[in-house]
Amino acid sequence: MISNMIALNTDRNETAFVVGDTPLRLAGTSTSVSNWANNTAGATSDGEDGLVSASEYLGVFYPSGQTTDNTGSTIIVPPAHMILRTLANNDNIGFPWFAPAGTRRGIVDNATGVGFISATTGEFTSVSLTESVRDSLHTAKVNPITFFSGAGIVNFGNLTKVATSSTSSLDRINVSRLTVFLRTQLDAIAKPFIFEPNDELTRNEIKQAIESFLL
Repeated sequence: MISNMIALNTDRNETAFVVGDTPLRLAGTSTSVSNWANNTAGATSDGEDGLVSASEYLGVFYPSGQTTDNTGSTIIVPPAHMILRTLANNDNIGFPWFAPAGTRRGIVDNATGVGFISATTGEFTSVSLTESVRDSLHTAKVNPITFFSGAGIVNFGNLTKVATSSTSSLDRINVSRLTVFLRTQLDAIAKPFIFEPNDELTRNEIKQAIESFLL
């Protein structure tokens, strides 16, 4: 659904941020994740073979999580299950323009483990992402969710999945979400001025409203 959500966000004038999942069966090695994120297999659409989509308003996360459902049964959930809550917690204790990562604002508290489903056994395999694997994920613009002693499970990345050739400050999630926040708020501020006379009085009013908001 990543490409569909990016298209929807474009239709919404990029007023949303897309949280992208990695496949449940993606093994926790540098090679496996890098090959998928860089679409080494030449896939033509997003899926288990590779990631095709790229956007300054897309963040991709790895790996999946283990938690329990309402009946107490153990279930496996995609990264978005963890990260959407982490983003909400980040905004609750900070702001959208703060990085939702690290031990202060990146804590994952709705999962008990992280890993992937083995393609051979079908069983959940826990994974602890080493520094070298995290570095490989960083190069591939995939954000690692991993366990840190004394902190628990933590989102340890703040990168958007910008195109490989793109150089932009929007390659950071907090900057991307700041842009989303500004667009949304400025749209709300401007709406009352639609159909008002295009004169100095109106221009001064909207200028004052925008400056007050930015301050």
